[in-house]
Amino acid sequence: MESTAVTPELVIRAALECLFVVAVLAGLLWFTDLRKRFFALGAGALAVVYIVVGAWFVVQMVDRWQYDYAQKVSYIPLTRFAMYQAQLAESVEQSYSWQATLADGTQREVNIAEEFSAIGLPPLSTRMRVLLEWVQEPDGSEHRAQAEEELSLYALALARALEEDGVEPVEIGFYRVTGTPGDVTSELMTSWPVEELVER
Repeated sequence: MESTAVTPELVIRAALECLFVVAVLAGLLWFTDLRKRFFALGAGALAVVYIVVGAWFVVQMVDRWQYDYAQKVSYIPLTRFAMYQAQLAESVEQSYSWQATLADGTQREVNIAEEFSAIGLPPLSTRMRVLLEWVQEPDGSEHRAQAEEELSLYALALARALEEDGVEPVEIGFYRVTGTPGDVTSELMTSWPVEELVER
C-alpha cells in the first residue's frame, strides 16, 4: 500500500469522526449558552468562527493521508484526530523494531523514539512504518532503495548514540515485528555492520 493510499475504511472513519465533531458542537450550541455568546460577537465574527470550524473539519478528513515525511503540506495548527486514535494491539498487522548486536554476541533493543525525541513519536512512528512497507518491496524497486538508504542513516545515528552511552555495537538491524503481545515474531529486514556505517 502506498503511504498516501486512500481506502474506503479511512473515508468512512473520517466521515464518522466529522459527524461526531458536528454532533458535539451542535450539543454545545443547543444545551449551553454558547449560542448566545456567539450571536453577541456579531455577524462578521460569527462568520470567522464558522470558517475556522469548517476548515478544521476538512483537515480531519484529508490530513490523515499525509503520511509522507517530511509532509508535503502542513495543516498546523489544525491538527488531525489520527494523532490521538487508540488502537488495539491485536489489530496491528505489523510493526518495527531496531536491534543492536553487541561485541559479545548479545542483542539489545534500541528505542528509536528516545534517540529522536525531538521529532516526536507520531511522525517518527509513521515514517518507520512507511519505510517498513517499502523495504519489503522487490529488489530493484525505487521505494526499496530509498528505504534502505534512509534506514542506514537512522542506523548510523543509533550506533553513535549507543557509543555515547558506552555501548559498543557491531551491527544494527531493522526488524519487522508481527503477532500479539506475548507472542511476537521478529523478522530481520536489513542490517548494517557498524564499521561499514562509520566508513560512509
